Amino acid sequence: MSHNDNLYICIGQNGYYYEDCNDTEKKGGYNMARVYAYNGGGCGHSQGGGATHIALNNNRGELKNYASYQSSVLIVAGGGGGNELVFNGEGGTGGGSVGGNGTGTFSESENFTGDNNGKGATDSAGGLGGVSAGTEKGAGQNGSFGLGGSSVQAAGIYEKGAGGGGGWYGGGGSTAYAGTGGGGSGHLHSSIENGSMQSGVHEGAGYALITWQQLP
Repeated sequence: MSHNDNLYICIGQNGYYYEDCNDTEKKGGYNMARVYAYNGGGCGHSQGGGATHIALNNNRGELKNYASYQSSVLIVAGGGGGNELVFNGEGGTGGGSVGGNGTGTFSESENFTGDNNGKGATDSAGGLGGVSAGTEKGAGQNGSFGLGGSSVQAAGIYEKGAGGGGGWYGGGGSTAYAGTGGGGSGHLHSSIENGSMQSGVHEGAGYALITWQQLP
């Protein structure tokens, strides 16, 4: 870096859980679950956490806007997947080169299995969405560059599941109605020296720590 360079830092939003929203925020129930957490956390009754990233000399806002400018992105800390109605598991962890898979099962009596959870992203592809659990329990969406996959059904169907975490590539969303989302992946530009990535050290959105070092 030179003294004329600019760093642009975009901090991800923690995913909300639908039941924690007030009546105004819910906007009648359906629309609120179609909103992404800032910087790519997937939609659902339980959003995925947004990513946190730093870009050099190129301010395009959210990470999804850098799809054609990926070389400008220095670091990405992936967000974790959401959790909707699963008490024996959790959303996949984000932040490493590979995001974690969502875990747990909502209810075996309603044909739910671990396959209904979103899968973690890699450094080259979004995580796969959870498979359908039957009528009105549609498959989750796959993650993509800068965006976690969503868990949203067709208009007029109330229930949704959990979104995937945002990241360099986003985690997959769970099947609609219930499940856990996959975690988003992190990224380090090839020019970064002494950088490292860890998964599962911060709940919700992606977390980045910058330490200043005076060079000789």
